[in-house]
Amino acid sequence: MGCLLVTPHQVGSFCYNGFGGMEVNAPHRMAVVDCGTNTFTLHVAEFDSKRWKSVFRQLRFVRLGHDSFRTGRLSPDRMRRGLDVLASFRETAINFGVTHIRAIGCSAFRDASNGLEFVERAREIGWSIEVIDGQKEAHWIQEGVAATVPSEILGGQTALTLDIGGGSVEAVLWDHETVHGRFSLDLGVARLTDWIKPSDPLKNKDLDSLARIADHAMVPLLGRTKHYAPQLIVGTSGAFNTLANLESAEANWQPRHVADVLPYATLRSRCQALMATSKADLASIPNLHPDRIPYMSMACALIEHILGRLPSVGMVLRSRHTVAEGLLTETAAGWKGLEPKVGWEMLTDL
Repeated sequence: MGCLLVTPHQVGSFCYNGFGGMEVNAPHRMAVVDCGTNTFTLHVAEFDSKRWKSVFRQLRFVRLGHDSFRTGRLSPDRMRRGLDVLASFRETAINFGVTHIRAIGCSAFRDASNGLEFVERAREIGWSIEVIDGQKEAHWIQEGVAATVPSEILGGQTALTLDIGGGSVEAVLWDHETVHGRFSLDLGVARLTDWIKPSDPLKNKDLDSLARIADHAMVPLLGRTKHYAPQLIVGTSGAFNTLANLESAEANWQPRHVADVLPYATLRSRCQALMATSKADLASIPNLHPDRIPYMSMACALIEHILGRLPSVGMVLRSRHTVAEGLLTETAAGWKGLEPKVGWEMLTDL
């Protein structure tokens, strides 16, 4: 996944409001664009006194990494789609009055042989993308997720954050005092789909292939859990959001800054059912977005496999904070007005 961080433009005590006028003493605004392997997300937030508040959020399905983990290249049509969405998000950012940008590219950019070609083409329309490694990605994800877990739920437990993306899975083992390990695993659902080329619905041979790949990738993580066994999993990103929506139609209306509970037994039963369901039957399930269908069975199979490898886990939460919100949280903590920051560039209306 990847991100674009945007800060407000101010002149003295005035700031542009994005509609040709100016506001006096308006709050600072930032806009984050998370350029993931599967989806791009725009998140505009107001920022003031080391805090941020969500203003606007939009998700667009791009599938930038579709087939890239098999071919080793981003396809021309997916690149065009990604650039079109970035252009659209750019206009929205300008309308919200943001004028500085920071773009971050993650798994799909790291792995594709022509990832830098996308970076160069994005530069032509005003985006400067920094490709980061999995450790930095996991760090920012954890910054966002940790802020959503109530202390009364976490208590003295060890937690495992799981961000299941298209290209990679970021896993962070932590408790209320420290982080015990950050891991970037080559287990994203687009990657697994490209590698396994599964049947529809998944067959036992597909699940066996997933188990072999996952067990190999998880060796460092499982080794660490022998010393810090997690009792709690905090899941984030598309698959966990979809599972929350299937659990309750009101899930999208819950406060975004507080993680909510996914009943453990129900979650496992639902994953076991969905991983055995064909795409045609998935399409008939209420509250399951059509663009989630291509990877949903694989995501559920992966979640079920991970839970099966972690018998110490007895509770699962869903957080709607991820790498974008982690960037906002970290930036808010160190905010010193309009002091220039490394990696930020002026957003101009080209």
